[in-house]
Amino acid sequence: MELKRSKTHFIWASAMMLLGIVLFTIFDLAFLGMGITFAGLMLIFIGIYWASKHKTEIPSDERYMRINEKAGFNAFWTTIGILAVLVYVDVYFPLGLKFREFVTIIWSVGMFSFIVYRFYYDKKGFK
Repeated sequence: MELKRSKTHFIWASAMMLLGIVLFTIFDLAFLGMGITFAGLMLIFIGIYWASKHKTEIPSDERYMRINEKAGFNAFWTTIGILAVLVYVDVYFPLGLKFREFVTIIWSVGMFSFIVYRFYYDKKGFK
């Protein structure tokens, strides 16, 4: 396990977790503190994952940059489409959704569609 490749992950993750704990305990910002602490914890797991891979297993940068571009483009338009459908449904058939519920639905759709598109283009390839 080479920690040289993941040293920045561990440093930033530790700083994020420390900031999250401070926000959670001292400033009593529970939601923000837990979110930043969770993000730091995920960054530590990412660092461990990348440190445990061999150098030959690390993918080429250009291919993954192109996959991320295509996945991001398609996830953006999927998110815009879902937003349009939700707005029209709420206008014509009032659901009583609040702004926070709209944002949560849109954010979740955007995240999961990006992950699905990225997995799809990683397995299929791109043209």
